[in-house]
Amino acid sequence: MFAVWTRRPLVWGRCFMLLLIVLALLAGCAGRSTSAQPGDLRITLVPAPEGVSGSYLTVLVADAAGTPVTDAAVRLEGNMNHAGMAPVLTERVRDEDDGQVDGSYRVPFGFTMLGDWIITVTVERSEGTTEQHIDVGVTEGAVEVKQR
Repeated sequence: MFAVWTRRPLVWGRCFMLLLIVLALLAGCAGRSTSAQPGDLRITLVPAPEGVSGSYLTVLVADAAGTPVTDAAVRLEGNMNHAGMAPVLTERVRDEDDGQVDGSYRVPFGFTMLGDWIITVTVERSEGTTEQHIDVGVTEGAVEVKQR
């Protein structure tokens, strides 16, 4: 009987240590983000009127109340929704770069292929960074922003 009592704390101690290790591993795998909450900003992607032959995309940025955000830098990353294509990356654009301060960011961007794209819009502000993924369909006749 004495042997059972001396072994039980050893078993519970091992279970406790195993639990601590699993929790530490899970915490280490969790992603860290400095992104603002998705509801903090309204991000709208507007294709160029020329469609696929256009040389830019317009990003409209507003706060939750609908007021234009003019103090940000916006950049885009375009990826096809299948593997094998290099992403289209843009430089950061400020609101005043197009000569107006109105929450409208005109970002130079060219689609390299027809098909389905995922455009990642990154909005950087002093409060943090917000990313939004937007699905876009590109055909010979149009560039269509799809709703998720």
